[in-house]
Amino acid sequence: MNTADLVARFADLPKGAGREEFKAIALSENRRDFLAKAEDGAPVFLLHDSSTAKYVPEINFRHLSAQFHVTCRVMVEAQALENQFCLVSCDGATPALFELFIRCVAGAVEGIPANAGTRELEACIAQLRDLFRALTAPSSRELPGLWAELYVILRCGHSAGALGLWHSDQFDRYDFSSEALCLEVKATVRGTRVHEFALEQLEPPADGVGLVASLLLQPLTGGLGVLDLARRIEEAAPGDAKLRLKLWQNIAAALGTDFSAGLDRQFDMSFADRNLAVYLMADIPRPARPIDPRVTGLRFAVELATVSSSLLGQPLQALARAFEHSI
Repeated sequence: MNTADLVARFADLPKGAGREEFKAIALSENRRDFLAKAEDGAPVFLLHDSSTAKYVPEINFRHLSAQFHVTCRVMVEAQALENQFCLVSCDGATPALFELFIRCVAGAVEGIPANAGTRELEACIAQLRDLFRALTAPSSRELPGLWAELYVILRCGHSAGALGLWHSDQFDRYDFSSEALCLEVKATVRGTRVHEFALEQLEPPADGVGLVASLLLQPLTGGLGVLDLARRIEEAAPGDAKLRLKLWQNIAAALGTDFSAGLDRQFDMSFADRNLAVYLMADIPRPARPIDPRVTGLRFAVELATVSSSLLGQPLQALARAFEHSI
């Protein structure tokens, strides 16, 4: 399923006539699932439910709702059908969220079995509910840091592999990690290459390589935002629904309640390309490890403008080699 086409085609759909009649887009050949537009203009997914109709409480959460065992009439390319669906709807009052909603739900739907019943649909919606719960929490990281991590995934030459190594937990030590590679990504918009580290973030894996990617970012109206990078990553890593869902889940968790403002911020890609630097962790100056066992953590800032990298070749080439050898 090409979600870029799906988002574009959704924009051209007419609004539904109530909650039981829609002109819709078919999502796949294996299941009778559809994307339609509700009366308020918001996206609504119609997921076929093969179970016998029974009472299931409606799920209502901020930005997301689900109603089970609804009989709907659907028009698809001049053909009409009537069936029983679970309706998964986005809040019509948050149009900035529509594209993220469509891409997240479309990714989750790809994993539903062909003859899914209510139980399987509830499991899928529980996953989505957790995702959209993240949009009601404070942002888990600063936007330049998220943008920089997406930049690395897109520009490293191994987008699918990099997505697999990307951290899903904000408390993970490294931004990307495997047994063979640990990569920490730092970004700043201040114009000077000064970054803050925790001492343990500069410990490479025992049998692999540890890298630090440093980006200087420049805000630019007409540049690329988080959604722009994510769309390009989807195109660069097609065919894996789980990875695509991970991409959007991480973005939702990172943006939190600031999703509307975060989606509007844009940065200059060419400036980032020109000002990318990649270092071995051993290149980064650091204080000595505290001798006193009562000191359990240490954070410090480092100015890297005068620090030379031990890596050969251009920074993007170094990233490509690192991911190639660790996937």
